[in-house]
Amino acid sequence: MGERREDLTATLEAYYRGCGWKVQRADDGTVRADGTGGVTWIGLAVVPDDLADGMFEARVRELADVRMPGGGERCPFELLPAEECSGEVRSLLERLRLRDRVSVYSL
Repeated sequence: MGERREDLTATLEAYYRGCGWKVQRADDGTVRADGTGGVTWIGLAVVPDDLADGMFEARVRELADVRMPGGGERCPFELLPAEECSGEVRSLLERLRLRDRVSVYSL
């Protein structure tokens, strides 16, 4: 994992832990947090190389549609992009029509 991605991922972990939630890194590179009421939050650090990856759009779509066990509601999905690609990430979500389902943080 690159240093920038590691820094962003650590920031997501710290944020979720600060909420008092149990946090773990998943094998898919996401951060998963068990929040209040059994809600599983999914966070993903994004660096410019991700946007150049032809599979990134499909990955975002897939993660935006992950559902919680039991009720079937979508897990809240949040992105923390590096500052230099924040605008591109927002444009991507707009193009994929996910702007209302995926949150984007900034440092």
